Amino acid sequence: MSNSDTQNPWVVRASISSDQSWELIKKLVAAPQKDSLSGMEFTANVRFVEDPLFANLPIHDIVRSLPADYPGYLVFVVDAQSDQGNEHSLLVVGFSPQRDDPKDFARKPNQTPVEEIRSFRALPSTIQSIENNLTIANMDFEDFRNAVYQDGVFRGFAS
Repeated sequence: MSNSDTQNPWVVRASISSDQSWELIKKLVAAPQKDSLSGMEFTANVRFVEDPLFANLPIHDIVRSLPADYPGYLVFVVDAQSDQGNEHSLLVVGFSPQRDDPKDFARKPNQTPVEEIRSFRALPSTIQSIENNLTIANMDFEDFRNAVYQDGVFRGFAS
């Protein structure tokens, strides 16, 4: 994981209530995760972003506040629920175009229609799987979103 890599999706701090929680969540997201089938370890290729611009914003405003050259259509958000819960689940926000029109794929984050912004919650230990698979288009956003538990949190795929 490289915080200086500008091609990685961001983990945005939107809750400023607990510095301790932010540091813990960063550590949990950055921790290598072992694949149960191959035994290989993988890390989340993300960039941690702490900017007051994102404090307490709703997700559609976070997406629309991302820079024009933001890499891809995925952002992870550490919000108040992340700080308060024992599991520290993050909000996983996808905003890829829902149509196959090539010009939609050239749009900037601030041009994303609100209805195309989707989300679900995920444990920090699953962020590497989500990021790795979505970045290489091995899976799509809905694969993860459809695998959330009844409480709306993705905890990994059942084996």
